[in-house]
Amino acid sequence: AHLAVVLAFLVYLPYSEHLHIATAAVNVFFGRTRKRGRLEPLRFDLPDDELRFGVGTVADLTWKEMVDSFSCTECGRCQDVCPAYATGKTLSPKLLIMGIRDQLFAESGNLLGGGELTPIAGNGVPVEMVWDCVTCGACVHECPVSIEHVDHIVDLRRNLVMMDSSFPQEAESMLRDVERVGNPWGKPQGDRAAWAEALGVRIVEEGEPAPEILYWVGCAAAYDERARKAAESTVKLLKKAGVDFAILGAREACTGDPARRMGNEYVFQSYAEQNVATLNDAGVTKIVASCPHCLNSLGNEYPDFGGQYEVMHHTQLLAELVRDGKLQPKAGEGEITYHDSCYLARHNDVRDEPRELVAAVGKPVEMARNRERTFCCGAGGAHMWMEERGTPINEERVREAVETGAETLAVACPFCTVMLDDGVRSMGKQLRVVDVSTLLVESIEN
Repeated sequence: AHLAVVLAFLVYLPYSEHLHIATAAVNVFFGRTRKRGRLEPLRFDLPDDELRFGVGTVADLTWKEMVDSFSCTECGRCQDVCPAYATGKTLSPKLLIMGIRDQLFAESGNLLGGGELTPIAGNGVPVEMVWDCVTCGACVHECPVSIEHVDHIVDLRRNLVMMDSSFPQEAESMLRDVERVGNPWGKPQGDRAAWAEALGVRIVEEGEPAPEILYWVGCAAAYDERARKAAESTVKLLKKAGVDFAILGAREACTGDPARRMGNEYVFQSYAEQNVATLNDAGVTKIVASCPHCLNSLGNEYPDFGGQYEVMHHTQLLAELVRDGKLQPKAGEGEITYHDSCYLARHNDVRDEPRELVAAVGKPVEMARNRERTFCCGAGGAHMWMEERGTPINEERVREAVETGAETLAVACPFCTVMLDDGVRSMGKQLRVVDVSTLLVESIEN
């Protein structure tokens, strides 16, 4: 009887959630060891029969993605921390992985026998799930068996965008503007450094020597008025501390992050190669970025395209300058709660330096979800340019910030600045949303 039960269970095992017993250890062993914000690039230089444009059917899944789907324990930890699921969206990271697994089992005969396969998006995985994701990585961080949910979602997006030209209509203008003029705002490239003229910022021209630090401004700070304040504050602080820095001006282009997270890998790689060529020609070795999305692309993804640089966030550099005494802020009495950007705190492990700056200018108060378990502002995964169904994610985060009783909501990301400021306005709350660099400038000037 015992033998019969064991043999019956072995037959049942592949069709149950217990399959992870056989595959989880393998999945953990081959789990991601690099920064969590990096996506695996597609190869466009392969022969036609080897080209892969994301995941359309189960035949397009990588071996790691297959093992991911087999390893799910169905514990629901990913679902519990997903900002899209928490605000009433269709997406459940758990059900997405289970859907891929179920379709893989259902079509395994056709896969091995060369039969017809059906698309995963729209069958095993509802299309709405694919577009609900903000790529915050909370699911990946919580998964006990190292499933990489974001990689699955972006691969599904890649196939929908590049093979089927299928994506949310409101994202069309963003993708067109990035491809056409080099920024998601659709503004002229020549206006990229207009904000810096009054501040006397040096612009590195072709043939000129590279500065000690290149300040990568980013599209948001260059073209959005609210985000620009952080760049202006950072420039003032670097000048006050005597740092040798400069910007690229019109030679700087979008890193391609919004296009890549939306699924247009080809556009991302075009800009990655262009920007790497510009940076290498300029002799740049050290970069400071105010945008965590730019930080992630430059530091974690550009090495795949020949861009090897020391990349740091502006809060890291400013905290270093404060520690060295080159900047001397005065502590205030106001309570400040700091919002961790997903691409800064979770994807790139920058959590302490922004808090050092907040503590130097006021009284820090933590939100319930903070550091690597932060809650997204709702802008990631190109959602900055997409309509949102259900409860807005930014309003959920603003509610959490208001509960702390703080007067100020400090941020360290231009996307978070815009999204959380919009959330405060839509909810009619009295809460100031401001970058930590601006708080530091105000503390020093006052």
